[in-house]
Amino acid sequence: MDTFVQILISGIALGFLYALVSLSFVVLLKATGHFNLLPGSFVLLGAYSLYQLHQNMGLNFWLALLLAIVIVAALGLVIHTLIFQRIDRTADQHAAGLAILLVTIGVLSLSQATAVSSWGAEVLLLGDPWGLSTFRPGGISVSARDVWVIGLGLLVLAIFWVVMQHTRIGIGMRALASDHQAAFVQGISPRRVAPYAWLMSSGAAVTAGVLMATEAGGGLRPTLDVVAFTALPALILGGIRSLPGCVAGGLLLGIVQQLAAGYAPASFGQHFATVLPWIIMIVVLLVRPSGLFATREFRRA
Repeated sequence: MDTFVQILISGIALGFLYALVSLSFVVLLKATGHFNLLPGSFVLLGAYSLYQLHQNMGLNFWLALLLAIVIVAALGLVIHTLIFQRIDRTADQHAAGLAILLVTIGVLSLSQATAVSSWGAEVLLLGDPWGLSTFRPGGISVSARDVWVIGLGLLVLAIFWVVMQHTRIGIGMRALASDHQAAFVQGISPRRVAPYAWLMSSGAAVTAGVLMATEAGGGLRPTLDVVAFTALPALILGGIRSLPGCVAGGLLLGIVQQLAAGYAPASFGQHFATVLPWIIMIVVLLVRPSGLFATREFRRA
């Protein structure tokens, strides 16, 4: 029973990581109207920015985290202003969506090359406050990193809920996601919403990236953005435009994956738990492409 509880807690923590990255994707989709892969770059560059600020420049870990979020958000806003908006003005909707997707694939490659050329290809340690420490409540071994993942995940989710439900920016973002043209006619400016959307997206992605790159998570490496894309099945599972769906999909996927890692028969193969999210994603796309937790807003679109 103790083993099951440990695996369950680990699965919940992994689910929160998936949920944070998924939220980053969905917020940008709601604000820009286009799906793009920049959250992968946010995860990678945010973690390396924190490493530079904390380990190389000596700033406090939490201050370095906040500054990394601001830096990545500013980078995203520059890309949005100089590239995304220009593409939107000069191409029709479908061509613009494809062009933006291709641009972000290029940015991903550039992000990896920048990380390797600036910090090297070896695994780095962020110097996170919790390290490899564990808690043992009732004889159950729980990683301190998992506790921090769950705590910070809940904090980010609470901030997102307040912003989306109780602020004009959140209402504007939801209106733009529902009907971009109608929202514009009613005076909701995408330019006003964009900075907040990029800040929220970078906040979720950078937090996830830093938590993935901690010592207990295996350290900081240039392939961190590839690890982040494991969250895409959670995005599909929950519904690509649904914020609550992302959270539910991420938690469900994280728990299932960790249970598979702990209890799947050896005959399934050594890496069965690693490929399981992608198997689930394919099944969901075949059975219910809109996702298990799709909102009405998504079905109308």
